[in-house]
Amino acid sequence: MKYNCIIVDDEPLAIEVIKTHATSLGIFKIVGECSNAIEAFQIISSEKVDLMFLDIQMPGIKGTDFLKSLVDPPKVILTTAYRDYAYEGYELNVVDYLLKPIP
Repeated sequence: MKYNCIIVDDEPLAIEVIKTHATSLGIFKIVGECSNAIEAFQIISSEKVDLMFLDIQMPGIKGTDFLKSLVDPPKVILTTAYRDYAYEGYELNVVDYLLKPIP
Protein backbone atom coordinates (compact mmCIF):
# COMPACT_ATOMS: atom_id res chain seq x y z
CA MET A 1 0.00 0.00 0.00
CA LYS A 2 1.22 3.49 -0.86
CA TYR A 3 0.26 6.60 1.07
CA ASN A 4 -0.87 9.61 -0.95
CA CYS A 5 1.10 12.70 0.04
CA ILE A 6 1.24 16.36 -0.81
CA ILE A 7 4.11 18.74 -0.22
CA VAL A 8 3.25 22.33 0.67
CA ASP A 9 6.28 24.61 0.68
CA ASP A 10 7.15 27.92 -0.93
CA GLU A 11 10.77 26.84 -1.50
CA PRO A 12 11.23 24.72 -4.67
CA LEU A 13 14.47 23.20 -3.32
CA ALA A 14 12.71 22.06 -0.15
CA ILE A 15 9.97 20.42 -2.24
CA GLU A 16 12.59 18.52 -4.25
CA VAL A 17 14.44 17.33 -1.13
CA ILE A 18 11.25 16.10 0.54
CA LYS A 19 10.01 14.48 -2.67
CA THR A 20 13.35 12.69 -3.19
CA HIS A 21 13.40 11.31 0.36
CA ALA A 22 9.71 10.35 0.42
CA THR A 23 9.67 8.57 -2.94
CA SER A 24 12.91 6.72 -2.20
CA LEU A 25 11.15 4.89 0.63
CA GLY A 26 8.72 3.32 -1.82
CA ILE A 27 5.63 3.73 0.36
CA PHE A 28 4.71 7.31 -0.54
CA LYS A 29 3.06 8.58 -3.70
CA ILE A 30 3.30 12.33 -4.22
CA VAL A 31 -0.11 13.43 -5.54
CA GLY A 32 0.60 17.15 -5.39
CA GLU A 33 3.20 19.84 -4.85
CA CYS A 34 2.14 23.37 -3.97
CA SER A 35 3.69 26.62 -2.88
CA ASN A 36 0.82 27.92 -0.73
CA ALA A 37 -2.19 26.93 1.34
CA ILE A 38 -4.76 27.84 -1.33
CA GLU A 39 -3.26 25.37 -3.81
CA ALA A 40 -3.02 22.76 -1.05
CA PHE A 41 -6.69 23.17 -0.17
CA GLN A 42 -7.65 22.58 -3.81
CA ILE A 43 -5.65 19.35 -3.89
CA ILE A 44 -7.00 18.12 -0.55
CA SER A 45 -10.53 18.84 -1.77
CA SER A 46 -10.10 16.77 -4.93
CA GLU A 47 -7.62 14.00 -3.99
CA LYS A 48 -7.38 11.45 -1.21
CA VAL A 49 -4.43 12.68 0.85
CA ASP A 50 -3.05 10.57 3.69
CA LEU A 51 -0.06 12.73 4.61
CA MET A 52 0.88 16.37 4.12
CA PHE A 53 4.41 17.75 4.42
CA LEU A 54 3.61 21.32 5.47
CA ASP A 55 5.91 24.32 5.72
CA ILE A 56 4.97 26.88 8.36
CA GLN A 57 6.32 30.17 7.00
CA MET A 58 4.62 30.73 3.64
CA PRO A 59 3.20 33.81 1.93
CA GLY A 60 -0.43 34.56 2.71
CA ILE A 61 -1.48 31.89 5.19
CA LYS A 62 0.93 30.30 7.66
CA GLY A 63 0.98 26.51 7.57
CA THR A 64 -0.26 26.23 11.14
CA ASP A 65 -3.21 28.55 10.42
CA PHE A 66 -4.02 26.50 7.33
CA LEU A 67 -3.92 23.29 9.36
CA LYS A 68 -6.27 24.80 11.98
CA SER A 69 -8.75 25.67 9.22
CA LEU A 70 -9.11 22.09 7.98
CA VAL A 71 -12.12 20.15 9.25
CA ASP A 72 -10.66 16.70 8.61
CA PRO A 73 -6.93 17.16 7.92
CA PRO A 74 -4.63 14.39 6.75
CA LYS A 75 -1.70 13.39 8.95
CA VAL A 76 0.85 16.22 8.93
CA ILE A 77 4.61 16.49 9.12
CA LEU A 78 5.63 20.11 9.67
CA THR A 79 8.76 21.23 7.81
CA THR A 80 10.30 24.51 8.91
CA ALA A 81 13.50 26.35 9.67
CA TYR A 82 12.04 27.67 12.94
CA ARG A 83 12.28 25.66 16.15
CA ASP A 84 9.85 28.01 17.89
CA TYR A 85 6.81 26.35 16.32
CA ALA A 86 7.46 22.83 17.59
CA TYR A 87 5.18 23.14 20.62
CA GLU A 88 2.33 24.62 18.55
CA GLY A 89 2.78 21.85 16.01
CA TYR A 90 2.35 19.15 18.58
CA GLU A 91 -0.70 20.92 19.99
CA LEU A 92 -2.12 20.51 16.47
CA ASN A 93 -1.45 16.76 16.68
CA VAL A 94 1.18 16.63 13.94
CA VAL A 95 2.96 13.35 13.26
CA ASP A 96 6.44 14.84 13.15
CA TYR A 97 8.40 18.08 12.98
CA LEU A 98 11.33 18.27 10.54
CA LEU A 99 13.78 21.12 10.96
CA LYS A 100 15.22 22.62 7.77
CA PRO A 101 17.57 22.22 6.16
CA ILE A 102 16.47 18.61 5.84
CA PRO A 103 19.60 16.47 5.35
